[in-house]
Amino acid sequence: MLMFVLPHPALASGIVSFRFVVDGRPISCTSTVELRLDGRAIVAERTDGGFLVPPAFNKKPSEWPSDKAVQVKVICGEYVLNFNVPPTWVTPGQWEVGIAYPPHWMERFGYLRAVEEGTWLSYLESECNGCDPGVFTTVSHPSPPPSLIASLQREQPGSSGERARDIAYALAVFADEYQQNRDFLLGRLSACMARPKESPEDEVCDGTLLDYVTNLYWRGDSTLLQPLLQLADSRKDVIHEIGRFYADLLDRHTATTVDELSKLAQDKQRLICQLAGEDEYSLDQPKLERVTQRLHGIGNQTANQCLQVAETAANDVPWREQRE
Repeated sequence: MLMFVLPHPALASGIVSFRFVVDGRPISCTSTVELRLDGRAIVAERTDGGFLVPPAFNKKPSEWPSDKAVQVKVICGEYVLNFNVPPTWVTPGQWEVGIAYPPHWMERFGYLRAVEEGTWLSYLESECNGCDPGVFTTVSHPSPPPSLIASLQREQPGSSGERARDIAYALAVFADEYQQNRDFLLGRLSACMARPKESPEDEVCDGTLLDYVTNLYWRGDSTLLQPLLQLADSRKDVIHEIGRFYADLLDRHTATTVDELSKLAQDKQRLICQLAGEDEYSLDQPKLERVTQRLHGIGNQTANQCLQVAETAANDVPWREQRE
C-alpha cells in the first residue's frame, strides 16, 4: 500500500515521497504509481511513504535529452491521474499530486491560463533534490464529476455570503444554469461597487469576486466585456486589480478592446487606459512592447489615447534606461 503522506526526515535519500491533495486538503488512500519511459514500464519499488527511485533514473540532469518525458500514472482510490514530466523529476524528494476544483483552483492557479480551460485541474508538483523549488505541471479536464455538481446544486439554495458567491462561480464554470449564476456574480459585483469608496473588504466584496467575473470573460463570455469596462474606477477595495485586467485586455484582445472603448465617454476611456498603465507596464516589459506595437497598428483616436499612456510608462521604467 502506498500512502500519500509527508516523508519522515529519516527516510533514505533515494525515495520519492508523496502526498495526495484535493482542494488543498491532504487525503489518505490506497495508491499506486506507474512509470513509463520510452514506452517501457519502469518498476518503482514501494516504500511506506513513496517509492524508491528506479536505477533507470540514476543519471545527471545533463545526461537527459531535453525532449525526454516520463509518463506517470497515479491511482489514488477513485482518482486516476496521468502526467508527462521530465525524467529529472523522478529523483529523491517530494511530490504533491492533487486536484483543484473551482473555486479552489483560483487560490493556487488563478494566475495560469489553465483556469480558462476545462472545468478542473490535476497537478503534480515536484520538490526534488537539486531541482528548482516548486516546479509543477497541470492537466485541464473538460468534464466535472457529476457528483460534485449535484452536491453544489443541493447546497446552493441555502447558501449565503462568500459560500453563495463561490458556489455560483463553480456552477458557472461547470456550465450548470450558467446565465443564472453568471448574473448572480455580476449582480453581486455591481452591489459591491455601489458601496462607499474604500469600504473595508468583507466576505463577498473583495478581489476574489472580480477574479471570478473576469475569469468567466476569459473563458469565452464576451458579453461581460462592456460591464467590466463600465466598472472602471480608481477605488482600491473591490476592484483593486482591475488595472491588470485592462492591461491584459489590451495585450490579448487589443482590437476588440479598442473598439469597445470607443463606445465609452472620453473620460472613461482615459481612466481605463490609465488604470491599465499603472504599475503593470513597468513590471512587464514584453507586455508593454506588445501593447505599444499593436496600438500603433490600430492608430485611431482611442488607440492613441492608450498608446500615450503606454509610451509614458516606457519612458519611465528602469529597464529602458539600462538598455539604452
